[in-house]
Amino acid sequence: MKSKRVQALILAAAVAAGYAGAAAYSAWALPSVPVATDFGPGDGLTRYVLTAASGDATGLLAGLEATDGVVSAQRLSDGRALVATKGMAPQHVRALPGVADAEVSPSVPVLGTVTDPYFPQYGYNLDNTGTNSYNSPVVAGADVNAPQGWDGGTGNGRIVAVIDTGYDSGHAELAGALWTNPAEPCGSADADGNHKAGDCHGWNFTTDSADVDNGTYGSHGTSVSGVIGARAGNGLGTAGVAPDVTIMPLVIGSGSSVDVTLGAEAIRYAVDHGADVINASWGGVFSGWALDNLKSAVAYAAAHNVLVVAAAGNDSANRDTSVMYPASLTEANVVTVGNSTAADAISSSSAYGAAAVDLFAPGDLVFTTWNDGSFRLVSGTSIAAPQVAAAYALYRAAWPDATAAQLKQALLDDVEPVPAFAGKSVTGGRLSIGSLADGALGAVRYTFTSMTAPAGVVQPGVSATGDNLTGDYSVAVGLGMELGGEVWAVSGKELSLGGTTLTTDDSGEAVFALGAASSLADLALSPSMNLGDGRYVLTVQLYRDGTVLGRTYAAPLLVGTAVTAPSGSGAPGTGTPGIGTPGTGTPGSPGTGTPGTPGAGTPSTGSGASGSGGSGSSGTGDGSGTPPDATGDGSGTPDTGTPRSGTPGTPGTGTPGSGSSGSGSSGSDGSGAGGSGSGGAGSGGAPAPSPEVGGSVTFPGSGPFGITSMSPATVDVAGGTLVTITGSALPANPRVRVGDSASAVVVSSSATSLVFRAPARVAGVYDVHVFATDGTTDVLTAALTYLDGAGAGSPGTPETGTPDTGTPGPGTPGTPGTGTPGAPGTPETGGSGAGGSAPDGSGSGSGSGSGGSGGAAEPVVTSGPGGERLVRTTKFTALGSIWSMDCSSSCTGVAI
Repeated sequence: MKSKRVQALILAAAVAAGYAGAAAYSAWALPSVPVATDFGPGDGLTRYVLTAASGDATGLLAGLEATDGVVSAQRLSDGRALVATKGMAPQHVRALPGVADAEVSPSVPVLGTVTDPYFPQYGYNLDNTGTNSYNSPVVAGADVNAPQGWDGGTGNGRIVAVIDTGYDSGHAELAGALWTNPAEPCGSADADGNHKAGDCHGWNFTTDSADVDNGTYGSHGTSVSGVIGARAGNGLGTAGVAPDVTIMPLVIGSGSSVDVTLGAEAIRYAVDHGADVINASWGGVFSGWALDNLKSAVAYAAAHNVLVVAAAGNDSANRDTSVMYPASLTEANVVTVGNSTAADAISSSSAYGAAAVDLFAPGDLVFTTWNDGSFRLVSGTSIAAPQVAAAYALYRAAWPDATAAQLKQALLDDVEPVPAFAGKSVTGGRLSIGSLADGALGAVRYTFTSMTAPAGVVQPGVSATGDNLTGDYSVAVGLGMELGGEVWAVSGKELSLGGTTLTTDDSGEAVFALGAASSLADLALSPSMNLGDGRYVLTVQLYRDGTVLGRTYAAPLLVGTAVTAPSGSGAPGTGTPGIGTPGTGTPGSPGTGTPGTPGAGTPSTGSGASGSGGSGSSGTGDGSGTPPDATGDGSGTPDTGTPRSGTPGTPGTGTPGSGSSGSGSSGSDGSGAGGSGSGGAGSGGAPAPSPEVGGSVTFPGSGPFGITSMSPATVDVAGGTLVTITGSALPANPRVRVGDSASAVVVSSSATSLVFRAPARVAGVYDVHVFATDGTTDVLTAALTYLDGAGAGSPGTPETGTPDTGTPGPGTPGTPGTGTPGAPGTPETGGSGAGGSAPDGSGSGSGSGSGGSGGAAEPVVTSGPGGERLVRTTKFTALGSIWSMDCSSSCTGVAI
């Protein structure tokens, strides 16, 4: 859809380039996931807003926290105090010394809903294909048009404040999304003077602590965060609408409800700490001081050019006549969002309103993150609203100098009109970010030329067009190579550009500094490299002043014989096999014949041409790779030599490995059947016993929870280890924090046992904090040690196989394959090496050996036909379908 945003906002236009849809969604074949049935109970506390007789409650906080029944007390921005209490009635609170008045702080529900059936593949909210939604009416294209919008950027450098119930800082899909406070290190010091010590990643207003995960209470906030900023292209789960955005988690509630007063405090915090947009997926009916306080906070955000996005509500009501806050706020910097289905209908639970609801966004059974490291299918305006907040972050990244009012209007102008939404919302449309690519600051279009060449020095042509802005530019050039139907990153390859030669790293990239420029046309982007025959992929990503410009683009680069025909396309020979009686003669000399033209000549033996050794994956590989080009041996005359038994091949001997299988190497040329030998990778061995790995620590049981032990006491810095705490009176619904800021996911708990998953942390020794819902805390001092590479196994003794007798057959035996040692494996997973095959495909040397457990995961590496170091990466693996693009003359590549 053509954008209707005002011309003043269009800083530059860029043509939307092709989108590698198949590649981008190659990881969508996900296992079944549960539907969210609820978001858990709250903490059971009642919160009151206190007015001090002196006018400022700061001096009352210490006394309040020492009062029986008061769990916590914190100063509010207007000088009042908020206290969380257990079992205290309003009259009890008003009777406290120094308190002039007290009123209940309203609690409102989060706005997710409950649904029953689910189905494993859900990506329709981003790109609706007509088949990737729940088994219900669906209309292809009823989505936010994310792939096209991402051509204009993915939100890098922008901050979305998620004011909700918590976060999951250890979730793989949210890795790299968590905000870091530049003015406050983690710890107990209040470096920035905001009375929130250690708020290095946000703040938990509910517990008045730096614990932004909020333990088991943070499921709703985590699901909201996932639809905003779940990372894309990492081979996991799903993607957020703004997959490179930064998320600032601010906790104002637990489970299924939040506190309105704390919501207002969090809005002010978000504004003061640099948020671009605030998401509020909660709401309810309240009035009086609480409403005035919320309006004041929203006005504070407006004064600082910050937008607030609110969920419309899940009560099926008309918001024009049935108010709910913050959805019904009329402030100009508020956007209210309803929930639509995969068929472009209004969800049955969604609120609507011709004047009160601005637009709709997909919100039925959306695949998103959950706070136990897994995923759920979640519905509601809670899930629709954050997609709009994420979209606004993309608009802010595209036009950093525009006002919030201008960006709000641009976002609303760009909706996709939907007949069902007419008269039910201000715009009558559904969120669509597709127009971002038309005018986003930083949108770049590439042109690739000279993408076919003979083997040798190759120089593909690359040029870019887009915004002509002065800055310091650099470019990341990547090289991938196809092997065995998969695209691998080429590591250690020399690339030259602009007189500079660099070597690619294990991601297949080299980054070249281009210097200052005022126009993309002035940039030299065409690299040169020495390449052998093969199918390659070239990738390009521009940066200006260290900030990414648009998306990475890729194009196929065909070299040598790959230009005219893919390898393996030759027809097999049609000769009849030679016939002879088995004998026992001495092996003949290796054959030296070159494979002939497919199907040419007098009937031959029809034996396959050389086959390379198979690349083993985890498990036992036989190394008997399939010949890549079965063209016949070209001898022209039937082979009638005296058959003889092949001498057994020398067994492969493997160097000690620790896990993944190695790649078999080819033997010498020969036309006879080679003997087979066992052997290959040696076993990696069991983990080396070490007092530093695992272990346990004991306690006297004298604390409030009677804690007596914790095991293990040492874990890996990568996190994920299950740690068990035992005690005699462990709390119900406990929370666990490691150190001052890292919340752990509690997997299970009872009165005598608590199991949590250790979060990732840097190496060191940490206190472990256990919290009860009433605020009671037990601190296990210096209890958990993090080591880098904890649990690594020691190498074992290599195994040597016993030779088997080769199968009798015609001709000379091929040289046996030798097993390549297994590469280091992933933690706790063993593997085996694979032997190589003789060039005629008949000889094999298979080897097996049990892999060792332990060490950190190493990249999967293999060798190319020319000895290239090839590394498996998510980015290049996803490009397996790129060969359908014709770049023989020129092309624009595909965005990845």
